[in-house]
This record gives sequence, structure tokens and C-alpha cells, in this order.
Amino acid sequence: MSEAAIAGNLSDQTTDAPVEVIDEDRSPFWEGPYVGATLGYSFSGGDRIGITQTGGSSLLLGKYDSSGWAGSLRAGYRWQLNRWVIGPEIAVEGGKIEDTFSSSGYSGTTKLNNALSLRLKAGYVWPVLNSVVYGTVGLSRAEFDYSVVGSGSAGALAIDETYSSNGYILGFGIEQPLTERLSVTGEYEYQNYGKNSLSDGLGNSTLATPLFHSVKVGLNLRF
Repeated sequence: MSEAAIAGNLSDQTTDAPVEVIDEDRSPFWEGPYVGATLGYSFSGGDRIGITQTGGSSLLLGKYDSSGWAGSLRAGYRWQLNRWVIGPEIAVEGGKIEDTFSSSGYSGTTKLNNALSLRLKAGYVWPVLNSVVYGTVGLSRAEFDYSVVGSGSAGALAIDETYSSNGYILGFGIEQPLTERLSVTGEYEYQNYGKNSLSDGLGNSTLATPLFHSVKVGLNLRF
């Protein structure tokens, strides 16, 4: 006796094993809030110390070339659309950016005390290293100490003021991720605070024209 054998044929349907689909994370890597800090060195394009006296005569005593180290704390938010990134940033800055002079019986100092700045940063994500190359525009309000005093051949001078001034910021930089949340930045900025008229009670006046070139490195922590 023989047993019946049951076999399929080519027309029978077959069932494939289910294939697991892993969704690729396509969320914007750079989007969201962040906080950070920078350390940089600033150097000046030169602030001429020109004095206008009571009678209208002019006196050039020299110039201030302020320079020094400064740090900042910052916070911001970014939106990312494909490879474009844009967002605002606010920062508080301070340090030791200053200069002194002494000439012909006159002396003085100038110093940046602190600054509050608002920047807009826009950039492009470089696909090779996932770094962002960006440009910066912004506004800043800074407080300065400024003095020119003495009693040389041109008469007595007693300009000594602490004043605040508005300025603008232009710059560019690069940000490179170190981990999923931590990144390092490198930046160049130009800050110009315009012309500020200062005077003493003796009828003398001068124009303070602070401006700075800065190079900075920093760390950002994304949330």
C-alpha cells in the first residue's frame, strides 16, 4: 500500500515573510533652542582723539586703539528648512577692551564696560560634516568709559564721561557639531558704534568713535 502525497504546484500563492521597515530620522538636526558662551579677542580700527575748543580751534592729541579679551553668554532659537538655517540670538558681553594715551601734558582712557546685542544668523548646512556656515547681522547697545584730561599747552581739558551708544554688527562664522547636543563655533565680527559727542564744562568737546574687529570661539548646547 502507498500513502497519498500532497504537493503544491506553480499556480499556488506564496506568502513572503514580513519585512521590517525602519523609519529614517529626518527631523531637522539644527532646529530648536540653544544656549552658549564665547571667548574672543577684539582689536580696534582706531579712534582719533580730536578736540574742538571753545574758540573753534581743533587739536589732535593721538588716537585710541582699544583691544583686549571679552566673553559673552548667549541664547537663541533656530529654524531649519532642508539645508537652510535661520534664527535670532541675544547675548550679553563684557571683558577688558580698553586703551590709554599720554601726550603733551594730556592723558586719558577708553574702555568698553558691557554690551547687550541682538543678532540674526542665517546659514547653510554643509553636508560633508553637517556643519553650518553662516552670516550675522545685528544691533548692539554698549556702555563705555571715556576720558581726556590735562593742562598742556592748549589749555585745560576735563572730558570724563560714562556713556551708552547704539551700534551695528556684521560677521560670519562656522558651527561644527561635537555630539548630538554640543557644538563648537568660530566667528569673526565687526562692531561699529558710530560717533558720540562728549564735552566738559570748559567748552571743549570731542567725538568718540568706537569700533572693533573681533575673533571668537564658543560652545553651544542645543535642547
